[in-house]
Amino acid sequence: MADPERSPAGDRLHEPTFRVIRLVVTSTDSWEEAARKGVAEAGKTITKLHSALVTDMDVAIGGNESPVYRLELELAFQVDRLRPNPVAGQPDVAVIRYLIVANETLAGGQVSRLVGERIGAGPAEFHVLVPSSRSRETRRLTAVTGDPLTGYAVVDVVGLEEAIARDRADAESRLVTFGHWLEDVGAQFTSEIGGPDAYDAIAQVMARASFDEIIISTLPSSVSRWLHIDLPSRVRRTYPIPVVVVTAEPADS
Repeated sequence: MADPERSPAGDRLHEPTFRVIRLVVTSTDSWEEAARKGVAEAGKTITKLHSALVTDMDVAIGGNESPVYRLELELAFQVDRLRPNPVAGQPDVAVIRYLIVANETLAGGQVSRLVGERIGAGPAEFHVLVPSSRSRETRRLTAVTGDPLTGYAVVDVVGLEEAIARDRADAESRLVTFGHWLEDVGAQFTSEIGGPDAYDAIAQVMARASFDEIIISTLPSSVSRWLHIDLPSRVRRTYPIPVVVVTAEPADS
C-alpha cells in the first residue's frame, strides 16, 4: 500500500490558465438539448466553465427512427486553483484537486483517513468517480455459451440487464453514503458514476477536468480485478501527475 501520509501534489504551484476540451454530444430532441447535455456533463468536474462554442452540428435521420441531433462543442474553463477566501477581505486561497477512484472499498477506513489527511494539509477539492464494476453474477451472465443442439449463442438478456442495473444501484448507494460522510467533514466535492471499465472511466473524467493527484482505492491483490489488470501502472503511464494507491484492509473489504 502506498504511503498516504503526505500528498506529493501539495508542493505544486499553479498559475491561472485556460484549457479547451472538445465534446461530442447527441440528443433525440434538439440541438439545444444536446448543448445543455454537454454543458451539464462538463459541469460534473469543471468548477470554472468559461464558455462553450459550437464547432459543428448535424442531424442523422434513418428509416423510421427519430432524428439524432449531434453537436461538437469546444468548452473553455479556467484551471487555476484560486478560490474565494471564506474570510472577507483576505486574498484568494489555492486548492489542491484530487480524483478519487473507488467502488467496493469506497466506505473503507483507508479512503476516509486519506481524505482527512488531505483536508488537514490545506484547502482541497475532491471528485469521486465510482466505476460501476461488473459483479461476479454479471460477468457470469456476460459469458456467452453455445446451445449444444443448435450451436447458437445463449444469453439471458433479461437477467443480464437486471444484473447490470443492480451493479449500478450498488455503486450509487456507496457513492451516496460516502457523499454524506464528505458533507459531514466539510469537504468540497463533486461525484459521478462511471462505466464498468475503470481505466476508460478515468480517461473520460481526465479529458474534461484537471487534477493534481489521482487516488485509487482497491481490494486486496488476491481479489482485486483492478490490480489484476495493472490499472495503477496504466494510469501512471498516461497522466503526468502523482497516482496514490490504497489497498483495503481485511475489515474494509
